Amino acid sequence: MDSHSIRYFMLNNLSIESEVRSVAKELDLDLGPTHKREKEIENKFYPQFSLRVRSEAERMARNYTIFYSLENSIRELISDVLKKHGNDWWSVAGVVPTVVKDNAEKNRKKELAAGVTPRSGSMLDYTNFGELGEIIKSNWNDFADIFTDIQAVERILKNLNTLRAAIAHCTPLAEDEEVRLHLSLRDWFRQQA
Repeated sequence: MDSHSIRYFMLNNLSIESEVRSVAKELDLDLGPTHKREKEIENKFYPQFSLRVRSEAERMARNYTIFYSLENSIRELISDVLKKHGNDWWSVAGVVPTVVKDNAEKNRKKELAAGVTPRSGSMLDYTNFGELGEIIKSNWNDFADIFTDIQAVERILKNLNTLRAAIAHCTPLAEDEEVRLHLSLRDWFRQQA
C-alpha cells in the first residue's frame, strides 16, 4: 500500500469515525470513555446555545474534521516531496513563490505580535490553503509523478478552497456543498497517480 492510499484510508476512517460519533450522540449511546472535563463544559455552556446552532455545529464538525485532515495531509505531502531540495527547502531560492513566503512571514509576525503561542516552527504552516496549490503548481516537475494532471489539481483545489471558506468561517454548508466536499476529496485522491 503506497502513502497516498494510506492517506486516503486514514481520511476515510476519520470521516466514518466522525459519523459514528454523531449517530452515537444522537441516539445517546455510550461508546466508551470520554473526557469528563469536556462533558462538564458541554453540559454547563452548550445548553445556552440554541438547538439549531448546536445541531449545525455538530454537522459542521464532521466537515471541519475532513478539511483539517485534508489540508494537513497536503502540507505533509508538500514537505515530503520538496525535501528533495534539502531539509531547508523553504529557504531555497525558487522553490516557494516569493508572494507565498512573504504572506507566511506576515502571518507569523502577526501571531508573534499578538502574543499567542506560535502555531508551528514550520513556515509551511503559516500558508493558507490557496497558497498550498501555488506551491504545488510552481514545483509541478516535482509533483508530476504524483498527480496525473495539473489543471485537474488546480480545479479541485479551487473547489475545495471555496468550500473551505464556509467551513473556516462557521457558516453551515448546504447539503449539496457537503456532497461536493466529499466528491472533491475523492477527486483529490483520484488525481494521485
